[in-house]
Amino acid sequence: MAYFEEGSEAMLQLEAMVDKVGLDNVLYALAHIARMKADHIEVNWQDKPLARCWGDNANKIERIIRTLR
Repeated sequence: MAYFEEGSEAMLQLEAMVDKVGLDNVLYALAHIARMKADHIEVNWQDKPLARCWGDNANKIERIIRTLR
């Protein structure tokens, strides 16, 4: 079974999180994680292209959040 396959434990846990705190808050957490990964990669690995990718993903998620509100 794929990690996020319909009915998988991961999918059920994610659905429960969305039900408990709302989609915008789950997306906020994902954006925060992506931004922290970007910072960590840039500082500890000096991999600017990869850090930029994670930062771009955080920005995209934040734009989605603004459209939901």
